[in-house]
Amino acid sequence: MPHSTEEVVGLVAQTFLRDRDQFVDELSHLMRTQVPILDRDERLRELMEAGTTDNLMEVLQFLQNEAAEDDVRAPERALVYARILAQRDVPASALIRAYRVGQAGFLDTGMRYAIEFGGGGPVTTSAIVHIVNRTSVYIDRVCEQVGAAYEKERDRWVGNRGGLRQQWVTRLLNGTTSDTDAAEQALRYPLSRGHLAVGTWTDPHIDPATSVEVFDHLRTALATVFERAQGTLLIPVDEHEARLWFALPQQPHVDSAAIERLLSDRALPVRVAIGDYNTGVAGFRRTAEQADRVRRLALLSGEHGARVISYPEVSAVALLADDIDTLREFVADQLGELAVDNERNLWLRETLRVFLAGNRSYAAAATRLAIHRNTVQYRVRQALDLIGVSTDTPGADLYPRLALQATHLLGTAVLRKDTAPS
Repeated sequence: MPHSTEEVVGLVAQTFLRDRDQFVDELSHLMRTQVPILDRDERLRELMEAGTTDNLMEVLQFLQNEAAEDDVRAPERALVYARILAQRDVPASALIRAYRVGQAGFLDTGMRYAIEFGGGGPVTTSAIVHIVNRTSVYIDRVCEQVGAAYEKERDRWVGNRGGLRQQWVTRLLNGTTSDTDAAEQALRYPLSRGHLAVGTWTDPHIDPATSVEVFDHLRTALATVFERAQGTLLIPVDEHEARLWFALPQQPHVDSAAIERLLSDRALPVRVAIGDYNTGVAGFRRTAEQADRVRRLALLSGEHGARVISYPEVSAVALLADDIDTLREFVADQLGELAVDNERNLWLRETLRVFLAGNRSYAAAATRLAIHRNTVQYRVRQALDLIGVSTDTPGADLYPRLALQATHLLGTAVLRKDTAPS
């Protein structure tokens, strides 16, 4: 049994470190649940978890040393998260609320550890008082610093023309303005036409100045694809993400593969999510919502997913992906053992997906996959055996096809881990 406050606090810190990843996951989930505005997409979740991890490491150090209050410094990734929230027009109150929720979660776990290691006597009480006091000091100082970073970035962001235009777009998207003429004048974009929205983002390691140039080059490149555009609008969402709208007279043909080749030819380090064609102010909003759904889908697919995805190609999966746990269950129910994540199943799933999408033509699937027809027949038979249901009756392959499309787009995010011994 520990004999001093320092020993109990040290054991508490060691236990936090041992279970760090699990604790950060649980704490981040708690903050997103209690502050839903922070749970917008996968990228924001990753930024929150990064900041939470760094804050946890710093507060554990602060618990165990004699550093003064003025020595507390907010971790850089926590400051980055605050600036991104400012750029995205997320209220500062949401950020501070998340810190208070995180503080409560940390103290609840930390005090339980202290009781476990201290045995409930005076040493335990002393350790708990120490943990509460030092944690409160740390959180107060960090909240001041991330709050200042937020306000500074907010002033900078809104103070330029791009920030003001972003505010107009935000009002259009959330339906808080009906002054279409004023919005058109401010944005210099025709809102009464047909629209196609494009969401785009760069890798986090690219510096903000380069991201701005990349987005401008992307707009120029896509203008060659949508050459009949009667206006374009480029609005930064934050320093690594932007929205584009193209005002078009009619439904365009969107060839994702061709656009991906264009990005490669021009060496543009971006990913692109494209909405469907819609008209008027309501269409301006709807195509952006569709592009956002596609973007969330692309983020779930990870860094190796397709660089260009359009809404008509993936609409059903994009809708289901709003609840990834339910989608994972759907895939498991529809594909059975074929939903297990291993290399053999990967080839079987892809072959069956192409076969079913090509009207069950072995020849067409063989051509598409560049393999022998007999190989296609063998793989299809093996895949159907693993699914365990017949897809021969009319319409019986609808759900399996949807599940196969989900695995094609999202990979491990919706597959079951392979527990078989290697």
